[in-house]
Amino acid sequence: MSFEIALIGFALVTMTALLIEIAYAYITQGFGYGFSSNRPMVERGALGLRIQRAYQNQVESAGYIVPVLAAAALLGVTGQGPAFAAAVIVFGRAAFVLLYYTGIPFIRILGFTCGSLGSLYLGIQCLLAVGF
Repeated sequence: MSFEIALIGFALVTMTALLIEIAYAYITQGFGYGFSSNRPMVERGALGLRIQRAYQNQVESAGYIVPVLAAAALLGVTGQGPAFAAAVIVFGRAAFVLLYYTGIPFIRILGFTCGSLGSLYLGIQCLLAVGF
């Protein structure tokens, strides 16, 4: 997978998680909730909290995944290993979000680990590309 496609894939996973969070809010709070400028504090159920936290974690992971993918693209890192790592990052993050929604303890760690290890590998490849 190219790094550009990986960045697009990561963005699509993030936007999908956001859309699910928005849709869940409309479904549970009513249509007027989304248009209210003074939204009341609402107690969220277990699923609502998982949806919120999955999206929040996806946004936080962008802080280390997007720079590594962008650096790999700009540095011209090539090879099957880095391409595979980019795919592992995207599919791992997508799996993480989906597994987080299930509420099964610890299973989401598999997706998180894939995204993190793929990013670490690409970061090392970027350092090697600049002669570090």
